[in-house]
Amino acid sequence: MSDFWIRTLSGAVYVALIVLAVFAPNWITALIFSTLAALTVYEFHKLTNKLENVDVNPIIPAIASFMLVSIYPLMYCSDYLAKMAVHDAHFLGYSKFLSYVWFIFACVYCAFCLYVFISEIFRNKPNPVNNIAYTIFGQIYIVVPFLLIFLIKEYRGFNEIFLLAFFVLIWTNDTFAYLVGTKFGKHRMCEHISPKKSWEGFIGGLIGALAIAFVFSYIETQLNAVQWLGFAAIVVIFGTLGDLLESVMKRTIGVKDSGTIMPGHGGFLDRFDSLLLATPVVFIYLLFVS
Repeated sequence: MSDFWIRTLSGAVYVALIVLAVFAPNWITALIFSTLAALTVYEFHKLTNKLENVDVNPIIPAIASFMLVSIYPLMYCSDYLAKMAVHDAHFLGYSKFLSYVWFIFACVYCAFCLYVFISEIFRNKPNPVNNIAYTIFGQIYIVVPFLLIFLIKEYRGFNEIFLLAFFVLIWTNDTFAYLVGTKFGKHRMCEHISPKKSWEGFIGGLIGALAIAFVFSYIETQLNAVQWLGFAAIVVIFGTLGDLLESVMKRTIGVKDSGTIMPGHGGFLDRFDSLLLATPVVFIYLLFVS
């Protein structure tokens, strides 16, 4: 029972943080997701460093990740303040300050990209190609989705309802897949990767997500009911694939959880594995249908 309450409490804190990030002013949204991206990258490299001949300094990619995820929100806020300066000149100074910050962040990230390659010349590690590959993979696999999260909230007429729906659909899919799979799961999906996942659980998660998406079609009418159902289907399919991909990595490395930051839930990768593959596809989908 104590484990149950610890798991429930840590899950509630996680949900509250995400909801805060969705509805908060953009600078708070950027701060939260930039920090989560940096911590997830750090955890990823601590995890992959357990593999033979892989030795990446996790701190530098984590800092670079924070900067990259922050660049677009800073640009957005700078542009917004510049428009506000038409009515109040005081905003112009803040706009210029943010423009300097995002430019510096962009320059530092470019320097990081050069560092990834040049540093391996001098580090004298057994397999520098592995180190370069895992560093680049961490940026693509983790940082790009976190950057797109902010775009789902603000890009081209999008709003916070789309971002909220995205997370709610992921949570609904996970919950219904677990409940249905535990009760009725007989046919295993990928037993060699994740022995507990079943096709019955997948279908249960899909039905639950479709029901929630239908409710959202009445809340946000930019998308019609069919488009919302497509949204849900994409989240379920690619969220499940993202979960399985992380299971492949954990099985390869030989660990049960990616970390211990969230009692009862594992690490950051365990919480965001579904999001990492689903986010780019959801963003592209919204570009076409909204």
